[in-house]
Amino acid sequence: MRDPFTVLGVDETADDAEIRRRYLALVREFPPDREPERFQDCRAAYEALSDERKRLEMTLLRTNEAALSRLSMAALHAASPLAARGTKRTVAALLAEGIMQVAIEH
Repeated sequence: MRDPFTVLGVDETADDAEIRRRYLALVREFPPDREPERFQDCRAAYEALSDERKRLEMTLLRTNEAALSRLSMAALHAASPLAARGTKRTVAALLAEGIMQVAIEH
């Protein structure tokens, strides 16, 4: 799948409303009956970015290693109140384990 931020033409900082507006504009531009492939690309991108947690996951995948630590702490903190008490090493280990699990499943 192509990068969903690029497909929708939005920045990583876009909120739900901006992403929805851009998606609806693209649906009007590429309706499914005339442009089925472009429509499917837009739909897949919208689904990948449709809520804050999914956007954070996509951002994590796009982020360089230096910023990964900050984003992983934020992601785990949002996912679990206990994550705020974890050390950076614990957070990094949990994140790596989660990524490996997803890779194995897919």
